[in-house]
Amino acid sequence: MQLTVLAKRAFPRFKTRLAIRRVAYFPLDAIDFLAGRRDPLIPPRGLWFVGGGGFRDNQFLNSFIKYCDLKPDHRILDVGCGIGKQAVPLTQFLGPAGSYEGFDIVEAGIEWCQGAITSRYPAFIFRHVNVFNKHYNPEGIVLPEQFKFPYSNASFDFVYLISVFTHMLPEAVRNYIGEIGRVLKPGAKSFISFFLLNDLSRKVVADGNSKIPLNHERGDYAVADPAFPESAIGLSEDLIRRYYDEAGLEIKDIHYGSWCRPEGPFFQDIVIAVRK
Repeated sequence: MQLTVLAKRAFPRFKTRLAIRRVAYFPLDAIDFLAGRRDPLIPPRGLWFVGGGGFRDNQFLNSFIKYCDLKPDHRILDVGCGIGKQAVPLTQFLGPAGSYEGFDIVEAGIEWCQGAITSRYPAFIFRHVNVFNKHYNPEGIVLPEQFKFPYSNASFDFVYLISVFTHMLPEAVRNYIGEIGRVLKPGAKSFISFFLLNDLSRKVVADGNSKIPLNHERGDYAVADPAFPESAIGLSEDLIRRYYDEAGLEIKDIHYGSWCRPEGPFFQDIVIAVRK
């Protein structure tokens, strides 16, 4: 975490940090390309701005099936799709009647997904949305608390967000949860990750035993770095439950993560909900 904080302070523009990463990993990416080791559905290391590796890991796909009854003919929405890390396994799961929509605020990731994934799997559509985020898209022209998903009401069988609300402030999260409730079909499910703040997680953070040091409390949320709050944000569990209720989403289960509990099945907390 400290290295990440230092990098952001030295190079506050995300595009600058991404350019530096691409240069740093160019020798390895070039060797992979020349040696014929490049998987066409895995981006070069220089584009891994959402965590390393795992593009062929089925953990989340298996969890979508297990907890949310995902089917091959479902219409799926991936909010904050990044560079297609979760989309890649879905290319081998969705059938001819199924489809995938993903959007993200980082244009470089969307361009790669369109060229590498959509060109091979036309049912997988990726789009860039120019939404403001101090960490990832400081030039964005639309505020996240005002952004409307570019889809019609009740149009998706399943919506998921992985490591998105961990980078968004409460009012923006409230708007997005409302939009998720709007675009989900009645009875459809969502799978969303958070850093949830409750009595236990707050104590773990205060004791210095959490993997994400959300030490800076701001009422209903806490951040790891006040200068770059969107780099890691924890949200009050009570607040999130209220937002879900407002959006017509019924929480079915919460799987608390290993970021503050050693027994967590995932790193972040996972909230499973159904559209009422």
